[in-house]
Amino acid sequence: MITMHQAMPLKPMPFWMSLLFFGIPSLITSLSIYVGIPALARAGVPLFVNFLLLTGAPLALLLLSAFVAYRLEGNLFTWVQLKERFRLKPIKGKDWIWTLGLVVVSVGGYILLLPTARWLASFPLFEPPTYLPAAVNPRVMEAGIPTDFLGLPLRGQWWILGVYFLVLCFNIFGEELWWRGYILPRQEIQYGKWTWLIHGVLWDMFHVFWKWNLIALLPPTLGLSFVACRLKNTTPGIIVHWANNGLGLFILLLGVLGVTG
Repeated sequence: MITMHQAMPLKPMPFWMSLLFFGIPSLITSLSIYVGIPALARAGVPLFVNFLLLTGAPLALLLLSAFVAYRLEGNLFTWVQLKERFRLKPIKGKDWIWTLGLVVVSVGGYILLLPTARWLASFPLFEPPTYLPAAVNPRVMEAGIPTDFLGLPLRGQWWILGVYFLVLCFNIFGEELWWRGYILPRQEIQYGKWTWLIHGVLWDMFHVFWKWNLIALLPPTLGLSFVACRLKNTTPGIIVHWANNGLGLFILLLGVLGVTG
């Protein structure tokens, strides 16, 4: 008998379903970037609204999908069941060593492999479209602290920081609750000790819309998947995701403060 404080039993996730659950979000995001962005640009929508809307909306859908899938399993919207099903646990003891090590591997590995993005982008198959902003285009990416963001001046514009923070929340909580919270526990039943590798490769391939980054993303995608499987905890992934993607937020903060360099 299942009480109101117990999560529903999990079902294994076969490979075809994993392909769908990774592939459909990837397709939606790809269509947003490669069809939606140029379409809104032709309609005269400013780049700031255009880019953040069409990259943020698919991530918001991931977050919504995680809660819909959670409810379809028969779970109740109680904090106790949410924490249990999505494996939102505190980090204790030696788990901090794994988490901090993962931060180093993910952030450091990504930075070290960033030159591969420029290299891949030199091939026609991996070349970014010209309408993408410098922030995500390795061929025109600028070093240093920006003075503008997606066509808007940054200095003193705290609201830009707020909007970017909201998109980051959709990004991090949408991905972590969908990939590591909902999908990963079901994959573990199906694949056992090989789950981290299958999950990590599929997560890396999800980012095919940023195809020039597929090599650079291997340390965070594989490393995070391994630690999430080992600790049976989604919280380290949330921390690492903030450490990795939050770098952009920190750089924007410097721009809003008017720091130059």
